[in-house]
Amino acid sequence: MELELKFDWDLTPIYNVLATLEGRERPEQLVIRGNHHDAWVNGARDPISGLVALMAEARAVSALARTGWRPKRTLVFAAWDAEEPGLLGSTEWVEQHADRLRSQAVAYINTDGNSRGFLGMSGSHTLERFINEVAHDVQDPQTGVSVSARLAARRRVNTASPQFQANGDHPIGALGSGSDYTPFLQHLGVASLNLSYSGESGGGSYHSIYDSFDHYTRFGDPDFAYAVALAQTTGRAVLRLAEADVLPFEFENFSETVTRYVD
Repeated sequence: MELELKFDWDLTPIYNVLATLEGRERPEQLVIRGNHHDAWVNGARDPISGLVALMAEARAVSALARTGWRPKRTLVFAAWDAEEPGLLGSTEWVEQHADRLRSQAVAYINTDGNSRGFLGMSGSHTLERFINEVAHDVQDPQTGVSVSARLAARRRVNTASPQFQANGDHPIGALGSGSDYTPFLQHLGVASLNLSYSGESGGGSYHSIYDSFDHYTRFGDPDFAYAVALAQTTGRAVLRLAEADVLPFEFENFSETVTRYVD
């Protein structure tokens, strides 16, 4: 077989879309919620299923703002461009605003794709206790129990999964690279989370023309129940970070995780 490859090397502008709601008490502290909007071909699952949750959260926050409400800390909602060719949109923005972000960014939350199933949590282990608390308060649309309880049941029958922390928390995964949390975490050391639901929608469409709206609504999340669950999860996380009297960083889980790595 002979395979001929053709590439489009044209240069084109990329566009980040950002919206900011200034905080009422600590406007210099930034809670950043982001995801990319570019895709390989159609991108229904990656990234649009994660982006629509962000947009739903932004719409809810704007409805609150119209009543006169303001968060204690400043909220920044970001839709990044050119993630697929190299995390370009988020990285350029982080580099441009690096000095401000080092001193003012509280946390960054990302949702690069979503489907039906179990809550997936990866991120900085200083936020592990915090995101576990959020998971206790979100109802799983399929079973009616909390998404934390459903995930716990899965862990108990899957011996290959990392078991619970000493305090009973779900251990969250470590973030490597591969999405727009990378410049925040790897370049600046900003605590970050990447959240999604998955595990009951199969695969095969990733980064292909088959990652379409038709495929997603047939196999990914047909009634968008887990799109709602994701918005409820990340929305709670964003608002709790923005409204906390004391930022919810806990270092016990971090210490336990590092000790497990060393062992």
